[in-house]
Amino acid sequence: MAVFLVVVFALCLLVPLFSYGIFPWLMKQKARRVAYVKNDYGSVSEWPLVTVVFSVYNEEKVIRRKLESILNSDYPKEKLQILIGSDHSTDATNSIIREYADSVASVRLIEKTGRSGKLKIINELVDLTTGEHLIFTDANVFFEPLTIKALVYNLLKKDAEMVCGNIKKFSPHNEGISAQEIHYMNFENQLKFHESQVYGMVVGVEGGCYAIRKRSFVKVPDGFLMDDFFITLAVISKKGKVLFEPEALCYEDVNDAPMIEFRRKVRISLGNFRNLYYYQNLLFPPYKGFGFAFLSHKVLRWFTPFALIISFFMAVCISFYYPWFFVVMLSYSLLVVLPLLTVYLEKVKVKLPIVNTLGHFILMNAALFVGFFRFISSSNESAWEPPKRNV
Repeated sequence: MAVFLVVVFALCLLVPLFSYGIFPWLMKQKARRVAYVKNDYGSVSEWPLVTVVFSVYNEEKVIRRKLESILNSDYPKEKLQILIGSDHSTDATNSIIREYADSVASVRLIEKTGRSGKLKIINELVDLTTGEHLIFTDANVFFEPLTIKALVYNLLKKDAEMVCGNIKKFSPHNEGISAQEIHYMNFENQLKFHESQVYGMVVGVEGGCYAIRKRSFVKVPDGFLMDDFFITLAVISKKGKVLFEPEALCYEDVNDAPMIEFRRKVRISLGNFRNLYYYQNLLFPPYKGFGFAFLSHKVLRWFTPFALIISFFMAVCISFYYPWFFVVMLSYSLLVVLPLLTVYLEKVKVKLPIVNTLGHFILMNAALFVGFFRFISSSNESAWEPPKRNV
């Protein structure tokens, strides 16, 4: 019996270890064998019409900088359109956008008189586009001059149906959990780049910046919160190529408040489980190709909180056979306190890197746990509201 308990304990710990450690290492080793071909922008004789599409709600803090970052792109101005849907913004967002729309013909604002939600607005905006090449983004994601060209180049020259931008997180204040979030997103970008090299498919683009051919865009059904992930899986289900483009640089402010980020990740978790249920067929076969990447990169992470909980109870049972295992059980118990300590440290503006990192990890897994139970309780949560901007 003791041996069985130890085996289950080890397998549970293998779940996060494989997803966060072994799988990224495997992708890095495989990617080294694939030659990366740099973009030759001069080889494009004519750039196509591109429409940048995004939805806003009370984004007066960032919308001016957002529009300037798009308009300052080195993409041909006559081939660039900007289509914005305002979800009944009540601050100065609409008036700022109108300033640009009055002076720049390529900027168009669609104002809603009531809250519709991000998904409905995006679906409506796509119907208004006339070109084949679309770029989706968020109001707080700021483009580099080369970003749009880099995205479109992959659609034109690398036979991609969808292209993931390289979003770099930044924190103006460098407080709270910002350092942990920045480190995690940099880790994710590297992994996505390696997946792109190895499989020609990224396991989920970042919704803040991606390009797609209009023919590959699918309208996201009501109730699906993670529209970017839903659309990614829709493209992959049709064998479309989804690439990560490191030269499509852009920047996004990161949340530094643990509880704000916790609530955001609960919402993300709920959306991820809905997508997993809808696209569960893409997990097969789970031992090769995209099924292996989907399982290793995403699904194992989503079930890490359950693996940690089971391993804790295994540690309790094992301690009856091997008293020294009581130390392991006690260490698990202390982990429960770390998220609370992380929230406290954020409030008193104290940084303890190891405590903050472990606390952030446990807190985010707690969010996955809560999101799962919202999923199985058939939560109809779908309202969209942007988090506090730190810029």
